[in-house]
Amino acid sequence: MGVNLRIVHEDTNFGDLYTDFVARDFPESYVQQLASSESLETIVHVVATLQERIKWNNRTVLLVGTMPVMTVSQKNESKGHMIKPIKPGTVLVGHELGFDRQVGDEIEINGHSFTIAEIKPEFGGLQDVQLVVDLHDAQRVLEKPDRVNQILALGCKCKGDRISVIRKELEGVLPETKITEDRNLATAREEQRDLVAAKRKEQLALVEANLLAAKQNLEAARETYEQQAARRDRQQRVLARLINVVTPAVVLIAALFVGLMTWLNVRERRAEIGLLRALGKRTAEIAALFLGKAAGIGLLGGVVGVVVGLIIVRSIGQSLGITPDYLQTNATILAITLAGAPLVAAMASYLPTLSAVMQDPAAVLLE
Repeated sequence: MGVNLRIVHEDTNFGDLYTDFVARDFPESYVQQLASSESLETIVHVVATLQERIKWNNRTVLLVGTMPVMTVSQKNESKGHMIKPIKPGTVLVGHELGFDRQVGDEIEINGHSFTIAEIKPEFGGLQDVQLVVDLHDAQRVLEKPDRVNQILALGCKCKGDRISVIRKELEGVLPETKITEDRNLATAREEQRDLVAAKRKEQLALVEANLLAAKQNLEAARETYEQQAARRDRQQRVLARLINVVTPAVVLIAALFVGLMTWLNVRERRAEIGLLRALGKRTAEIAALFLGKAAGIGLLGGVVGVVVGLIIVRSIGQSLGITPDYLQTNATILAITLAGAPLVAAMASYLPTLSAVMQDPAAVLLE
């Protein structure tokens, strides 16, 4: 059952108990008295037991009646009893006694009918020749109502001399009993608990190490991200400053170029301008010719610049692995470019045009 303590009547001879399974019985109320004691903290998973050797089908078998009982300390915990109760009227049959029988078969034990609930696997020991039933069924079969002859239990997780601590507590609850411990089983349980604790400690250390490594990786990734973000910010600031310097310079150079071309055009067409003035063309009409031509050149240059610029940007972005979604055209800047180019060209042509219309047509025609 996994229990490691055996509580019997003080008059029981352990030699008779171990060899012939003979133990002095005592009232079943002892079990309830033990389970309900609030001062008892070292004993849990109590099992009231009545066992006796009987003859069954011309064989000597051990009839065992059990009833798990919850202690006060267990009732305050969420875990249930480690021993499952046996349904009244059913029997668990040992491996050696279950040949040629099946679960659900009916058998008789000293004139009482039972249904086989389970045929136990082979243990290679006393369990193979046991018939295990409910405690009250065993009391009825053995004609010992309200009697038990053993209380099995699970001892505390105490280190060192466990049994002395348990005996001291038991004396104040059941003074007419004595207790013994299955040392091999108790030690095995203790070693298993220590092994589980060590394994849990090792796993916790591993988890903590993994968490620390993950935290360090996260910090490193965050630091890398912050460095990259800072580098991008610096690049953007440098690019912004460059644009703030280059753009006005480009516009100024373009304006000077347009102004120079207009001035050359005016020089080449002095005779035509003089002839138009002599024919009666007004100053505004002649100025509109030159300024309109400049504005047209500016508009054409703006359109060509926008188209060529978009093609170059997308080509560079594709070569760098940048998707087109990240290269959106700014409509405001596009509109300013297309509207500003002819305006700048017209402004650049203003002075050469003004010099053209201010010339005396008579002086020009004399040439």
